[in-house]
Amino acid sequence: MVDKAGADAAMLLLAGLDPGSEAGRERVRLAVEMFGLAFFETDLAAGKVTVTPNAFGLFGLPVPPVLTVDRAPFWDRYHPEDAAWARERFAADLRGERGRDDYCERVRVIRHDDGRIRWIEFSGHMFGRPGARTHIVGMLRDVTDMVEAEERQRLLLREVAHRSNNTLAVVQSLIRLTQGATVEEYRKGLQARLLSLGRTHALLPGVAHGLTDPAAVVRGELAAYADHLEAAIGPVPPLAPHSVQPVAMILHELATNAAKHGAFAHPDGQVRLAMGMETGDVVLRWTERGGPVVAMPTRRGTGMAVIGAQARQLGGTLEFQWAIDGLVLELRVPPERWAGLAGASAPA
Repeated sequence: MVDKAGADAAMLLLAGLDPGSEAGRERVRLAVEMFGLAFFETDLAAGKVTVTPNAFGLFGLPVPPVLTVDRAPFWDRYHPEDAAWARERFAADLRGERGRDDYCERVRVIRHDDGRIRWIEFSGHMFGRPGARTHIVGMLRDVTDMVEAEERQRLLLREVAHRSNNTLAVVQSLIRLTQGATVEEYRKGLQARLLSLGRTHALLPGVAHGLTDPAAVVRGELAAYADHLEAAIGPVPPLAPHSVQPVAMILHELATNAAKHGAFAHPDGQVRLAMGMETGDVVLRWTERGGPVVAMPTRRGTGMAVIGAQARQLGGTLEFQWAIDGLVLELRVPPERWAGLAGASAPA
């Protein structure tokens, strides 16, 4: 193993600090322990690099007895997808094609000891004129956590944009579909639908792993009718984020229709909501009893239009039965669309 005193001195010298300075040693300790910095100096003519011992650990390489080594073992750890462009960019910097003397790159490496993929960032300064560089002095560090956090942020921003576009499309659809004999009737109808949409979106921030318990959606939309509701929710997959909104809107429209014309409009009326798995599909069945006598409508109302549009967004099928004692609706949704399972494509 390398001599510790010699390694410490090399680290201080590469960092540009006095090996005999207590302050210098403390600065390097902080750089290494708190920020994971390693230091290097490359002799381009000799093809050798002098590095601090912790640099080897970043690549999963054993620390050799001598800290001046050939660069090849480090290049060999570059990820195959990054190696070619990294070498080309490095050569371009040596030639001065990017008009700078500073060198800064992030590349993926495959660690020698455990095979893990890590992101390593190099920062340094090149000495010598372009095309005749002699040395590079700088530092390197593992920035995997930072890169992954940046990627999560990018994904989140794309998801926010996607959901915003979807929400705007739904709002535009509600404005177009909502009808009313008077301005006040139209306003109340549209306001109720927008409030339903707002309740749905309020569920999303607290959802673990991006999934929602269907029972939470049922409670959110039908709490006002609890005395007239029998809910039987069997084992079903949790709802993917893109499925929460259409399921909630369907429940809202069914409840609104029942309050105006069906079981919720009569003191003795009851609705049975059953949800479970049947023949490989998620099945939601809405059955009204005890309300006014109903018949198949002569025209398609706003509520039915909204339900149809949301069912299509789910990739599901609808079946209506206009029984004398109340409406029966059955919605069937493939589980891969309901739960967003691997390989399923979410609706746009």
